[in-house]
Amino acid sequence: MIYIFEVSSIETPVFKRLIHISPEHTFEDLHRTIQNTSDFDQSQLASFFLTDAHWRKQIEISLLDEGSSTPKLQTMRNSKVKDYISEIGQKLVYVFDFFNERFFYIELKEKLMKTDLKEPFVAYEKGIAPVQFLINDYESPEVELLEANDSYKSFGELEDYYEIFGEMDA
Repeated sequence: MIYIFEVSSIETPVFKRLIHISPEHTFEDLHRTIQNTSDFDQSQLASFFLTDAHWRKQIEISLLDEGSSTPKLQTMRNSKVKDYISEIGQKLVYVFDFFNERFFYIELKEKLMKTDLKEPFVAYEKGIAPVQFLINDYESPEVELLEANDSYKSFGELEDYYEIFGEMDA
């Protein structure tokens, strides 16, 4: 059998991928396929979350292997797709940027009765994936960073302190 997952993004509405994968493959295989088709840095942390029909997160399948798993936290390497996904319409969230809470929506769209799939592959690509990391404001040329020896300036003038808080008792 072959599962066909649709990957989409709310950030980039034209972004869409259809990934063919065997249910015998692991979530790590699916992760690598998504990373490759999105041109992402594969050394970064990511997780799948099984969701309910309203996209609320239920069970995490993480790239990190902390040595023990719990019912709510599994590892990609040890988790086969077939153990968690079986019904057309099942939904997942793939979080690729934890710091900014950015993710892809993934949905099982179809199951094919073929058995000759050795490696997962992207059967359809539309649009460009969103960037993996948002550019930080401090990297912008318009932002002036304080030097370490100028850090006192960030607290305002000393006179302002006295106006707000009054004289300090010794």
